[in-house]
Amino acid sequence: MIERQQVVVIGLGVFGETIAKELTRLGHDVLGVDIDESRVDRLAETITHAVIADVTNEHALKELDVSQYDIGVVAIDEDFEAAILATMQLLDLGIEKVWAKAITSQHHRILDKIGATRIIGPEFEMGVRVAQELNYPMVNNYIDLGDDEFIVEIFATDSLDGTALADLAGETEAEVKLLLVKRGSDTTINPSNDFVLRKDDQIVLAGTLTEFRKLADRV
Repeated sequence: MIERQQVVVIGLGVFGETIAKELTRLGHDVLGVDIDESRVDRLAETITHAVIADVTNEHALKELDVSQYDIGVVAIDEDFEAAILATMQLLDLGIEKVWAKAITSQHHRILDKIGATRIIGPEFEMGVRVAQELNYPMVNNYIDLGDDEFIVEIFATDSLDGTALADLAGETEAEVKLLLVKRGSDTTINPSNDFVLRKDDQIVLAGTLTEFRKLADRV
């Protein structure tokens, strides 16, 4: 069971609002903070707590007692200075995990230098994801593990129907690890090499981008 966490989300634009609402839906205790009264009012009945505060005031977050929270998310959209100050305040207050949204590459570098736990570039990350999916249309979803390693989900096409895993690997010489195959309501974890694929099987693989490129034309 996932432990209930206390999360403060600073900046309630589209990005911050989405995070705050989804975390609340998932059962976490969420404090949303924004200087815009209309944004706060819009979420007052939706998330755990929503307050108006100016985070450029160095005492604002301290007065809200956010040091008791487990995670801080700085989701300020446009005010570069406010985002930096909010991140610094959360770190100074001892919050162990501080995720912050970067607007530009310069913003990213500054957030990294002041110690943000994770820096989010939603436009960049979504741009990369869209490009990858356009380049490899057979890919339904993927997770970038870093160091050129990925977990990739694909659906078996007509060309894979009736193909054994051993034959697929032999044809492409791709060194990828098949983690599981889901067929309807049945899931096979770590299937053997003689496992025969069927059209529309949901396949999850792990490997490097280089190895997946070898596999791309075949799947």
